[in-house]
Amino acid sequence: MILAIVGVAMSMSVHAQVQFSKFKFYVADIMDFSHLQLETKFKVTSDRNLKYVHVFFTPVNSVGDAIVDEIRGGVNANVKHTKFHHIYATGPFESKKSYTKHFDPYYIGGKKPTPFPYKVVVDYMGGGSDTILVTKDNIKSYFPCLKWIDVDYKSGF
Repeated sequence: MILAIVGVAMSMSVHAQVQFSKFKFYVADIMDFSHLQLETKFKVTSDRNLKYVHVFFTPVNSVGDAIVDEIRGGVNANVKHTKFHHIYATGPFESKKSYTKHFDPYYIGGKKPTPFPYKVVVDYMGGGSDTILVTKDNIKSYFPCLKWIDVDYKSGF
């Protein structure tokens, strides 16, 4: 019985499987400063190779409000604006190696928004996955390049 409890506790404590040294927006189009590109650099810290790396994030303005994306082009009543975004990188990503990936386009208004992650999911080659909720206590393990932000998901536009 005690071994079962220890086994469950160990499986719930996920250690850093990836560590992001860069997670930042850059202007992708100098003619439109709201057209942003997300640049990431991460290292696989797991002993296992990764199949996919997913990061769930929200753009945050300078006062900590989660902000919505802007949709460009024609008006579509079915389009939903969102404060929540999801990127995924397809591997294989080898253990102990670093990778740089770019994701775009994002159309986000406001002055210099910051992409702020709230969840990371890693899928392993050969099966299995881990889900990591980013918290104030563990952000430096996964995103040492970022400072913690108490994000207000209710305010903002």
